[in-house]
Amino acid sequence: MKSDDKGKSYYGRYRGRGSSRRKGWRAYAGPLLAVIAVLVAGLYFARESDQEAAPTAASGGPADAAGKPVERTAALPPLNLPADDAPHGSGMEWWYYSGILDAKTGNRYAFHVAVFVANGLVKHTVMHVALTDLQNGRRFSGQSRTGGLPAKSTTSGFDFRQDGWQVAANGNAHVVRAEFEGVSLALNLNDAGPVVAHRAAGSATPGLLDFGKSGISYYYSRPRMAAQGELQVAGRQIPVSGDVWFDHQWGDFDVLSFGWNWFALHLADGSDVMLYDLFDSDGRKVLTSGTVSTAKGAVPLKASEIELTPGRKWTSPDTKISYVVEWNVKLPSGTYSIKPFVDDSEFEAQQTTANVYWEGPVKVTGSTEGQGFMELSGYERLGRK
Repeated sequence: MKSDDKGKSYYGRYRGRGSSRRKGWRAYAGPLLAVIAVLVAGLYFARESDQEAAPTAASGGPADAAGKPVERTAALPPLNLPADDAPHGSGMEWWYYSGILDAKTGNRYAFHVAVFVANGLVKHTVMHVALTDLQNGRRFSGQSRTGGLPAKSTTSGFDFRQDGWQVAANGNAHVVRAEFEGVSLALNLNDAGPVVAHRAAGSATPGLLDFGKSGISYYYSRPRMAAQGELQVAGRQIPVSGDVWFDHQWGDFDVLSFGWNWFALHLADGSDVMLYDLFDSDGRKVLTSGTVSTAKGAVPLKASEIELTPGRKWTSPDTKISYVVEWNVKLPSGTYSIKPFVDDSEFEAQQTTANVYWEGPVKVTGSTEGQGFMELSGYERLGRK
């Protein structure tokens, strides 16, 4: 993310909601206040725990015998798979799938499925799902929230079952099932490649990212899970297949203190790119991180090696939030243009997680072609004090 010397942001400002949205808000006021209270409580206790137990940050913190700064992440348990596929007791955690599916007819469909678990005075589990028909841009979505953890116990993985939906994994074999808005999604996924453990360039602790005062996050991906399954759209059964990106992230980090631009890209040269660009409520950069993975392994990118230039914005007709939906990206491997398949990919999750975000499929052109997913989160808080 770039800003000028005066620290101005390229992002649009939040402009409020229309009267129809305010009526909808009042209808969900009670449940939303409850969710917000749970999230804030969980984040408060997470921060208190961090202040008491977390090691000092490398910047200005202790050094080892050789004078090298000690990483905060080095004091935490290392990533341990498959045990770490399972739910943790951290303040925030999510499991996330996104991909573009191909039908034998030539039609294409994009989807994302996410499971969120927030731990506070009360544990809440939330599921989000969206499916976009790329032939006509029609979008279907669903969301569900419940107290507790609706998951069956497994030895190595997870098995969430809620309102007829299922998101489960046992090692590298995953299952995703959901019915919503008259459509359904049923996928079996398998991963033959190595897990990508994200880390900052120069860090000795793979699988962990330090967000500074906002906390620390465990983070790993399975960038190209082979998916086979079936969609039901307009009463038709449609066999589909494709490469799906899977993310698992957890920790005691404060999701209310920052927003992000996130990119998960499958490139035609066989490489996979994850870019994570965090910003504060004024649109100023907090952290830029990335990973390029190939058959030879995964390489973390330095912040100086990632240049993200925002382009065209799209403003939601429903929430009036403006999102940067087109980007120019410069990496050591080349220069790329990222554009959405469908502008209107906003997910309004007020009734389950009390937030709004943009999540949708993107096309990549430039030094090489490709496709993937982009998530824009926290834009509703930009410029608000």
